Amino acid sequence: MDGLKLRCVDTRPFLSEQGGRLVVEPVEGELISLTVGHIYNGTEEDEQFYRVIDDSGEDYLYLKCMFEVVTDKE
Repeated sequence: MDGLKLRCVDTRPFLSEQGGRLVVEPVEGELISLTVGHIYNGTEEDEQFYRVIDDSGEDYLYLKCMFEVVTDKE
């Protein structure tokens, strides 16, 4: 994955395990290293996560549901 641009659409998902499955739940508060509407660089992805260079300048794994892919048309 090279040069993927991702727009943050939510900063509140939280993963919990229920019945042996990971479930995304909204929680109060926000992750301070992301800004809704900001476009970030993605460096890797797997089935559930993007590795994103966030506002801290470091790369971390974030849930895919927190982002939408930005196309060249945007």
